[in-house]
Amino acid sequence: MEGLLLADVLERLRVRLPAGRGTWRFLDAHTHLLPLEGGTVLWLVDTLPHPRLALRTDLPDAAAGPHTAFQAQLRARATGPLARVEQPALDRVARLHFAADEGFAPTPPVILVAELTGRNGNLILVDDAGTVLGASRIVGADVNRYRTVVPGAAYVPPPPYAKPDPRTLAPDALADVLRGATLTDLKRRLDGIGPELTGAVRHAADVPPDATLEGDALDAVVAAVHRVAADPTAAVAAAGARSDVAADRRRDRRARDRKVVEADLRDKLRVARKRERDAERALAAADDAARLRGEADLLLAHAHAVPTGASRVTLPAFEGGDATVDLDPARSVAANAERRYDQARRREARAERALAQADARAAEIAALEADLAALDEAGDDDLAARAAALAKAKRPAPRLPGARFDAPHGFTVVVGRNARENDAVTFRVARSLDVWLHAQGWTGSHVVILAGGREVPFDVVLFAAQLAAAYSKAAGGDNVPVDYTLRKHVWKVKGGPPGAVRFTQQKTVYVTPDRNPGRATSDAS
Repeated sequence: MEGLLLADVLERLRVRLPAGRGTWRFLDAHTHLLPLEGGTVLWLVDTLPHPRLALRTDLPDAAAGPHTAFQAQLRARATGPLARVEQPALDRVARLHFAADEGFAPTPPVILVAELTGRNGNLILVDDAGTVLGASRIVGADVNRYRTVVPGAAYVPPPPYAKPDPRTLAPDALADVLRGATLTDLKRRLDGIGPELTGAVRHAADVPPDATLEGDALDAVVAAVHRVAADPTAAVAAAGARSDVAADRRRDRRARDRKVVEADLRDKLRVARKRERDAERALAAADDAARLRGEADLLLAHAHAVPTGASRVTLPAFEGGDATVDLDPARSVAANAERRYDQARRREARAERALAQADARAAEIAALEADLAALDEAGDDDLAARAAALAKAKRPAPRLPGARFDAPHGFTVVVGRNARENDAVTFRVARSLDVWLHAQGWTGSHVVILAGGREVPFDVVLFAAQLAAAYSKAAGGDNVPVDYTLRKHVWKVKGGPPGAVRFTQQKTVYVTPDRNPGRATSDAS
């Protein structure tokens, strides 16, 4: 509900206060009716994305309820007279103050906050101390960690808009605010005006929506804004007589575009929050680096006391007492120590990267959350342009070369199927720290393990080596040698045919080719 329309309803309600009232009645789970003395009925509807507050004279016979726990709470707690109403500036928020009820079962005063803010609308019951008693929509930290709405928490109002009030601007000042804009910019430049009142201004001024507001067009819009601000309800009714169908179409189109943009923002926010959680885990893992270094130092200091092939050893600790250290029996003492040093270095490096990127991650999350919160205020043209750009970006990506196989531990192995694909897999798909494989001494496929920055376990290397053997001229043999190295140690033969490469720093494993490698999981990225 737009701010000026809400202000108009609250002003008509304010002249009736304080008011005696009847019992809350509920037409359905989202329609709350409060009969007031004099035959007026306050209608509060929290159906999203179009919540609204209205003063009417009709009270449907079917209204009963309650249908929800919040409605039962509202009936039990908001029992006193409606004493006063407030609206912060022209925000889409109404605060309905109910006085204490001194009846048979006395109840303290409460405030019903009606946040009529589009898709984020809510009805919240608050006590005099500002504590949330209940709400029609509970908003936990998993939905919005900066502004939760849960019973027992302090109520935090929505952030205000710092825009001028069109009711208080003189014509010259209003002209300065609007000069050079178009009608679609009204809601971004003036408080209390949204799409519905923009349509009313357009109807009153008879100016095209894309016309630049200068000269006569500006004068007409300034006069129309003042007329609409003086009686917004009547202005909307007058405009609606001619534009209901067009407005419905615009609202439907806007709703579709908004849904696309919102889904994209929520996906990006989910990914950003996952990165934040990963960074928190990296920082926590770094705390263990000191232990790993200490164990490595201990192993090297007492290497002479460690039995060959031991899987666990107890050694005198530097700080006193004994320390038990688990070992890889297939590695030497020095190799076990170096492995711990390496693990410590990796954890510290990840933690350093997480710390270095902390501000950027926080800024990204804050920007995405702000963008989501501002969607209701976004212009129709802006939403349409963003939705169109997203649709274009989601067109199918060009297919990348190579057959792809799911390897153990979540790794992906890419296999070239001809000379040109071998070139592409090695020099376009693979990155410098990916593992590259090829059957030794045989014509065959280039095979790459996409490491993604992770250490590649040896069983993944064996899996890829079996594929390299299977996709070579040695596929019918046994005990086939397969070389493997990091992609950064592979280079093209200058002037050579496609697929011709040289490499260094390789190791060799002997494998039996995979006789039935099965279907690749994908031929494209």
